[in-house]
Amino acid sequence: MTHTALRDRQHDLVDEAHLVAQKALAPRATEHDRNATFPADNLADLHDAGLMGLLAPREVGGRGADLPAYVAVVAELARACGSTALIFAMHCGASRLLAADESPATRDALARIVRDRQVIAWGFSEPGTGGNILAPQLTASPEGDGVRVRGRKVFCTGAGHVDHYLFNATSGEQEFRRAQTMLLVPSGTPGLGVEPTWDGMGMRANQANDVAVDALVTPAHVIGGLGGGMPLLAHALPALVLGLAATSLGIAQAAHEYAIAHVQHRVHANTGHNLAGYQGVRMLIADATAAVHTASLTVQHAARVAETDPLDALDAMNLAKYVANRAAITVADICMEVCGGKGFLRTSPLERHFRDARAGSLMGANLGALRDMIAKSALGMDPRTD
Repeated sequence: MTHTALRDRQHDLVDEAHLVAQKALAPRATEHDRNATFPADNLADLHDAGLMGLLAPREVGGRGADLPAYVAVVAELARACGSTALIFAMHCGASRLLAADESPATRDALARIVRDRQVIAWGFSEPGTGGNILAPQLTASPEGDGVRVRGRKVFCTGAGHVDHYLFNATSGEQEFRRAQTMLLVPSGTPGLGVEPTWDGMGMRANQANDVAVDALVTPAHVIGGLGGGMPLLAHALPALVLGLAATSLGIAQAAHEYAIAHVQHRVHANTGHNLAGYQGVRMLIADATAAVHTASLTVQHAARVAETDPLDALDAMNLAKYVANRAAITVADICMEVCGGKGFLRTSPLERHFRDARAGSLMGANLGALRDMIAKSALGMDPRTD
């Protein structure tokens, strides 16, 4: 991602992310992908760099970064390891939700998470509801002095390897504004069971397993109270949506960079020319370059809108995720064509980028849902209606 719109402090954060990404994440990416191992070592290095608290307020030990800096950092990490960037984005989005609740209990919990180098998983997807993460079937009901939580979450990034789970649930309230209850559930809570279901084509290291829940939690674990999650979610959704978009952007950038280097250095033995000497190859590189540049500008724009005018950011965020998801798929495909057999080999990082590029289009609002919302906005309709 180009950084021309970032301020000096934001540049510093991106530089820190670049250093960790290239020194630690990139050398391990192939092994974590091949073995589908959770990148705990990468997260430890990000903790060491102080980046896991990127969106946590300074008052609780975080970095207090804004969304433009955040998306630039996520893209930087995704250039090295898409799975790690995705886990990081989910954690940061959850941290931002907790930061929106000013109750002493939640502030203390967030401070402990930052201080004790803990990781939060974002558990919103459920079987049967697809990408509609705001229609939870997980229930949260008063029981004695606590709250009974029952249901199942799927595709929960990092499940089985994190310290806390941020779940959304329904408490039986029909009014949409009161239909979201947020729960921060520690990993060791009795009645919380992780089922190792993850064996994805791409993003193999993120361990997006299923979580079955039948647990009794205390009121302190209900962030914002029963039915009080929507204002908190409105604060956190930009970090989630834009984190997914920035992950796709970073993957597109990595594929593009690999193809550029290949074209510049690959020499045909029979002609003595490298691939850059062929107009057909240059045209493909132009297409990939335009897609990456467009995605970068679209994601940056959405991050600025979400930071300064969050109530009007939905259209910009939908467009950013759509453009970035499409760019990752398109650019990875073009670069595979340009690099040929070398890119197809599992020894090539392009093969991993090619698989990882597909993930963004399936997470959160998928491409079909995004197209529908974008079209509704363009036609003057409410994009949030069914």
